[in-house]
Amino acid sequence: MSHSPIGICEVPDISLLPSPEARRKFRNATYSHTITEEISKINVGGKTVKNIVRTSGTDNKNTDDLFGEFEKGIRYDQLPPIIVKIGNTYYLIDGFTRVRALKRRGQVSWAFDVYEMNEGCKMADLRREVGLGANDHAKCKAATKDDFKTCAQQWIEEQDRVVSKQEVKDWINSISHTFTQKEVSHMANSILGKAYASTTLVSFNSDEAAEYLAEEGYTVNGEEDSDGFCGRLVCAEPNGTYGPRNFGHILKDVAKGKRSKIHMYLPNKKIEDPEGQMTSMKAEFDSLWDAVKECATVLKHNPDWTPFEYGVRPSQILGKDPDGGVVEI
Repeated sequence: MSHSPIGICEVPDISLLPSPEARRKFRNATYSHTITEEISKINVGGKTVKNIVRTSGTDNKNTDDLFGEFEKGIRYDQLPPIIVKIGNTYYLIDGFTRVRALKRRGQVSWAFDVYEMNEGCKMADLRREVGLGANDHAKCKAATKDDFKTCAQQWIEEQDRVVSKQEVKDWINSISHTFTQKEVSHMANSILGKAYASTTLVSFNSDEAAEYLAEEGYTVNGEEDSDGFCGRLVCAEPNGTYGPRNFGHILKDVAKGKRSKIHMYLPNKKIEDPEGQMTSMKAEFDSLWDAVKECATVLKHNPDWTPFEYGVRPSQILGKDPDGGVVEI
């Protein structure tokens, strides 16, 4: 990756830049042409150059790195920053850190790729898509999960309806990224939780709820409190794994001669009836305890009875298990 030496007043030779076919493609805008323009005439969104789609704004360290790159010269294998023209004004859409480094260097003009907004596109949609996905230049800093989450939540707030998890995943996948689909799914859950929980309740995850209750003087990690109870923290989400999993811990506490105290918090998602959900979670624990009492009644008449017996497993152990079939556990 060679650099062509450049003086302060020089600008890239547009004819040496990558061909139009190499330009980045976006849902919300289409490449038009490349121009040389004075940097001072580009609207960067304020007095300071700031990338609004990044949770940390425009990165100072990355600006320093790019400043060093420009000191070496122009890289003609890299695409220029992106601008769009609305009325008589050019707006910077991508390349905030590069423009900041160029201004620091005293550069007067530079090459910019001009894109035209597609019909029905909003500036906010374009900024998010390009700001998150167009990071393929020298010393670029890839958008983080937090950047994607922040922009997705902004997008959800602009919708006049409830957005599904699949729609959030599709939105993420419509932008260039390097996340696995498992990561995308987890991100969508987090995004929806924060987007909708905030409309009905204060948002807590398990760690935040545990810290909150600990500060209030409650034990939630299975240790004994001042009354001799083992404190347990449960997410109030009925018909999931939270109830049965924590009930197992409670039964183990019983085996140690201890009782448990169940504390709860509501999950980060839109909940129509928060108090009703707490009631349903309590009913789930009551139902599990009723099942234990039924077992106790049976055991009273038949002490050798167990509520289960072991079955089989697939034939899996090479050199030991039969070829096909099942093996008793």
